[in-house]
Amino acid sequence: LRARSLYQSEQHEEDHDVVIYGSQRPRRFGEGNLYENLARIGAVTLAILCGSCAHADSLAAAHVLRIADWSEPSSLNPLLAHDQDTIGFDLLFVQTLVGIARDGRLVPVLVTRVPARDNGGISGDGRTITYHLRHGSRFADGVPLTSRDVAFTFHALLNPHNPVLSVDAYRRVESLTTPDPYTVVVRLRKPWNAAVAELFAQSDFAFGILPAHAFPGTSVVGAPWENHAFGSGPFRVTQWRRGDRIVLERNPYFRPVPKLDRVVIVMIPNLDSVVVALRAGEVDAARLLPIEASQLRSVPRLHLISTPINGVDYLGLHTTMPPTNDVRLRRAIAYALDPRVIAQANHQLYQPAGAFLPPVLAWHDATLRPFVQNEAAAASELKAAGWRVPPILLIVSLAGESGEVAAIVQRQLETAGIRATIKTFPASDFNGPTGPLRTGAFNVAVFGWIGGGDPEQSVTFACAQAGPNGNNVSGYCNKRF
Repeated sequence: LRARSLYQSEQHEEDHDVVIYGSQRPRRFGEGNLYENLARIGAVTLAILCGSCAHADSLAAAHVLRIADWSEPSSLNPLLAHDQDTIGFDLLFVQTLVGIARDGRLVPVLVTRVPARDNGGISGDGRTITYHLRHGSRFADGVPLTSRDVAFTFHALLNPHNPVLSVDAYRRVESLTTPDPYTVVVRLRKPWNAAVAELFAQSDFAFGILPAHAFPGTSVVGAPWENHAFGSGPFRVTQWRRGDRIVLERNPYFRPVPKLDRVVIVMIPNLDSVVVALRAGEVDAARLLPIEASQLRSVPRLHLISTPINGVDYLGLHTTMPPTNDVRLRRAIAYALDPRVIAQANHQLYQPAGAFLPPVLAWHDATLRPFVQNEAAAASELKAAGWRVPPILLIVSLAGESGEVAAIVQRQLETAGIRATIKTFPASDFNGPTGPLRTGAFNVAVFGWIGGGDPEQSVTFACAQAGPNGNNVSGYCNKRF
């Protein structure tokens, strides 16, 4: 696939998000439903972890869970979410038609059953999918959820005024009709195996069903709804104080009734401050990176848990932006890097990868191995490419998350005779419509993907996905791939 000349993969052996639990057993959040919702997207981009046991009694009385997050969302609308944390938060108040169980199986959420050939939900030619909505589903304002809301969400996804980052799946739909309030019929342009796992499902993105009556039209940017966002999920947003916190309270119409009265997402600007807040018992939950996790291993009353997810972190090399548009330079970069050093920096929680699909998927190929550092080969590639002076690259990374990896890559490239500068971006900008990934303003990007239950991930390198509105941010195009 020539992927090795494209990027140096640094993949999590069991791609971990590190989470913390208190020494007391965490409560289940309402007969399991909310707990499952929190675990569905990549198995906890939104990591639940309980912090100080000194707080356990007061929390049990108040039924409040405080989650720390170090990146302010740019929007609470699931159609406009640009990062996995926001997608995880969105699922606290909106729901998809189809979800994912812990073992990767598709499960019904807002539908009575997952459409399949054997239950009549998928036609014989593979092009028609019929969804039967559950009766009794209500939005947090009491209005019933019907097929009209599914159609509204579909048309909002395709509205060019909305900067939705991943609409490839919905462009494959020829038509969406609503024969009655509880039936949605999707007609595909051609058969597509992954359709049920992608459309209105919990995949790379999770587009929950929006309440049509809460919006003046399908252009949803800046809609007043966002200040008090709600859907049919277990909670609704009652307050969003930008830069401070998001407060969610129980949806009175959600069943089974959540045992939590309130979830408070506290915005803390950096990971060091998150750690301080955990130690002090000011928050009960936070997602951490390996270096912070290693520092907290010995802290009393804090328990570290790592969770495997369907995701990969890697270095993406832009194939049309000079000088990385030269495949020989890309090969030189791959030979210059030592994934073992990155693994050590991540305290062995993330393991070097040789395969694009992670071990959590049954399709993972464990026989593939990552590149091995070879400085002589790197020098040979540079010489063959005609580089008599060091090439200069721009490395972009997510502020607070991948800075150490970017610094390691910078040092190793320097040793091989390749200079690089690093620029970091907040989560709301990094993968946003005007950020470096979507505009192609980089040579090397420290980034990755988190997927759903289906291993289909070709959009990452598909030719049709190259460009500012596609998922192929590297600009790679190979018809054979």
